[in-house]
Amino acid sequence: MTNRRTMTFSIFAAAVIALCLPILAAAQGRYDPYGRNGNYGRYDERYVRDSIHRLDRLAKDFEREVDRTLDRSRRDGTRREDQVNARANQFRDAVGDLKSEFGNGRDLNRSRDEAQRVFQEARQVERIGFGRGSNGRVASLWSQIRQELNVIANVYGNSGYNNGGYYPNDRNRTNDDWWRRIPLPNR
Repeated sequence: MTNRRTMTFSIFAAAVIALCLPILAAAQGRYDPYGRNGNYGRYDERYVRDSIHRLDRLAKDFEREVDRTLDRSRRDGTRREDQVNARANQFRDAVGDLKSEFGNGRDLNRSRDEAQRVFQEARQVERIGFGRGSNGRVASLWSQIRQELNVIANVYGNSGYNNGGYYPNDRNRTNDDWWRRIPLPNR
């Protein structure tokens, strides 16, 4: 009987300690949900930097593949081909500017305008319709680009992909939801 009570008390005590560990970790001041210390919500600065680098590589591949696809289509040599290539080039340039301005990621405000420009250019590419797939490779690249854009949109306080565009979500920047204060381990 005493052994059972001791075992029950031990399990209960271990559960309470396990539930309190995140609170104790948060009290150490290491977790910053607003990204002031290089921690961007659930992403760290290295992950965000790598995401921007992946987006840069994907944007270059996307531009090259769009050009290659148009060269093999009926649009080859038309004004429309020039417009589509220019749009893909503008998107790649915007991503390159974001990559340059983000740098080490010490200050998100330094590159916020470039991120907004990337989202605007992404909306323009979405309007062209290449993301929906005239070519399987182009559609696949755009799908990967959208994944990286969603990561970046979350970091900069945007809601991410929403009906063909990237829109600001002020609620994410001003509302301190209880679940955002739960400390998550850095991976």
